[in-house]
Amino acid sequence: MKEIILYTAAGSNCSQRVEWVLNYKQIPYAKIDVGESKRWKQYLHINPMGYVPCLSLSGVIIPESMAIIETLEEGYPTPTILGSNWQQRAEVRAMCEFVNGSLHMPQNRTILTLLRPDLDESAKQPLRADFLSRQLTTLSPRLFKQSQFAIGKQFTLADIFIASIYKKALQHGMAKQAPYQCHLSYLRKITAVAGAEPN
Repeated sequence: MKEIILYTAAGSNCSQRVEWVLNYKQIPYAKIDVGESKRWKQYLHINPMGYVPCLSLSGVIIPESMAIIETLEEGYPTPTILGSNWQQRAEVRAMCEFVNGSLHMPQNRTILTLLRPDLDESAKQPLRADFLSRQLTTLSPRLFKQSQFAIGKQFTLADIFIASIYKKALQHGMAKQAPYQCHLSYLRKITAVAGAEPN
């Protein structure tokens, strides 16, 4: 059995995606929170980029949530989280990349610090909430077309990415949005999905 270690930090949206996948696939793993300064310095020797999540798979270091999840899907294909056919897998990947690049990245702490060094963390929260609210409102017509799942008629990685970024938006003070709130409530009624959701 492969030794799997997930390096994470409290509040990391990207780390929660990976943790949700690991739990859903019932893959045993150890979790190390590198958020505190002493561990963070040690972590930089493992992942010099300094971002979380990062996965150690039998000693092989894999950074970036999408790369980690794609690797897990290859090694542990059941249950799938990318979809049952090539078209659905393409749609799921495209949606995840949209969340990664167009929703998550612009409101990322590193980016906001670079663009608005004059603001402290509390002043950045309303900016994050407003940005995510606008983007999620624009995105919603593309989702939940065939069922209450984000894409298609089964639970996929798109559901994890959408639910995770929505929860992050709520943490930043965004008002609840009905389509996403219904989606999250629906996921939490499915035992295997709800049981895998990180706290």
